[in-house]
Amino acid sequence: MFFPKQAQNAVAWAFGAVLCLSVAVDAQAARSAASAASAATAPAASATAASILSATSLPPHFDGDDPEHVRDALAAATSPNKKPAANPTITSRVRSFLARPFHRANASASSGDDQSQAERTFAFVIPASYGVRFESKKKLLSVNVSLAAPEHPDVIQLKRKVEGQSGRKLVIAPEAKAKGFIQTIDTIQLETDDRAKTSVRGSALLPGFDPSHGSGDFAIVLVCSLEPPYLSDRSEHSDPTDEEPTDITRRTSTLHGRIVGIWLVDRNDGTIVTKRLRLVK
Repeated sequence: MFFPKQAQNAVAWAFGAVLCLSVAVDAQAARSAASAASAATAPAASATAASILSATSLPPHFDGDDPEHVRDALAAATSPNKKPAANPTITSRVRSFLARPFHRANASASSGDDQSQAERTFAFVIPASYGVRFESKKKLLSVNVSLAAPEHPDVIQLKRKVEGQSGRKLVIAPEAKAKGFIQTIDTIQLETDDRAKTSVRGSALLPGFDPSHGSGDFAIVLVCSLEPPYLSDRSEHSDPTDEEPTDITRRTSTLHGRIVGIWLVDRNDGTIVTKRLRLVK
């Protein structure tokens, strides 16, 4: 079958238009699929950061944000010579909020400020091995837990890691290092505007609370918004002495922020027992 030349041009144009439309639809579908896949695989921590304050319960065995990962991400983001942190999710969040101007949260905050606030919000979980009491007859829960760092009682200790063995009572000072009594002590702490307020206290009537149904594995969740200067870091070294015959290197990292929520949770099932807690001296 033959067409006049003008008809052939019209057919070719129509075929080209259909092809372009098909390519555009396929490209849009691909973009939509990629977006959906990205959303589906988005790290849970980001969702947690955005919705933590309105949470009514937490996932079982909730660990929150690892202070070490947050510290390392901040250190890497502010120093080009540092290696990226081990947790890419936290690294992405830290870089995102550092790239935005800092604004405190307020009632008139824009959506962009809200997003920035969500990105700089972290939840730190600190086990509460003591200081939690429940009077069954009165249904009264009382909390009195100290979070102070032993060496710096005006700040909150988030994490402390000791590697290596102490030579105390095992060796004399001149032999400590040669015999391998070398320690590294890594401490991560939180400093807020309310210095010296490092104890968590509160009480609440909980008629429906039954501690026998939980594990009793209580923890304090600190919901914090990191603020400038964000991180202070220092290292100290001490040679073995007669009192402490150990070669010790101490790294003390201080996160700077503002506490926006203090909760008591049962880590086993994620139950938020109470949010009615406060910091006191």
